[in-house]
Amino acid sequence: MLEKITPIEVPPERKRVHFKFPASPRSGRTVLELQGVRKAYGALEVFRSVDLHVERGDRIALVGPNGAGKSTLMRILAGVEAPDGGARQPGQGVVARYFAQDEASRLDPSLTVYETLSAGSPIAMVPAIRNILGGFLFEGDDIYKRVRVLSGGERTRLAVARMLLHPSNTLLLDEPTNHLDIDSTNVLLDALTDYGGTLIFVSHDRYFVDRLATKVLDIGRGAAVLYPGTYEEFRWSRAQ
Repeated sequence: MLEKITPIEVPPERKRVHFKFPASPRSGRTVLELQGVRKAYGALEVFRSVDLHVERGDRIALVGPNGAGKSTLMRILAGVEAPDGGARQPGQGVVARYFAQDEASRLDPSLTVYETLSAGSPIAMVPAIRNILGGFLFEGDDIYKRVRVLSGGERTRLAVARMLLHPSNTLLLDEPTNHLDIDSTNVLLDALTDYGGTLIFVSHDRYFVDRLATKVLDIGRGAAVLYPGTYEEFRWSRAQ
């Protein structure tokens, strides 16, 4: 019987890629403030009066049910969508990067995978491009593929990889792990864990939120309430 058993070939374990964001000048103590922010789409009131103070080094997870306004608030925080009322005030020395849910659709379809990262990349980061691409599963001839032939998941991986190359001291990330496999998620998670700047993010990945958040912004019913502490502590406080 034993001679009839076909051995199963186990694929080699992938080498874990470790990456750190390029250094950026430190921002002022106050990174961002919202004062009395209101937002509505027609008769639908999303926010009636939101106040938020973001300090340097905060790691804030935006949580709430679908449709509560998490992505809307992220766009307001990033300055790409204006509130209907109230004020948004960025702090001194803030160098922010915003990763939108549709970030992958903004890639230039005529460029190759490698060109997408090398175009506009800081010179000091060019030697790291192949290593970063490998961490996001682009290996061998994959780096010469045009963006136009990539799948949706591949484009998302490439968009995340591109974000890692640019210096910033504030990151605003809206569902950055959507369509990422476990290896790519871990590369991003390790980089964000070591990131020395301010982080504001939305994610449905419980493990991702548990690892990163030091504050939780609970969004719903037209309001946004900030809880100091981890996501686990937030869940405990809600259960009391």
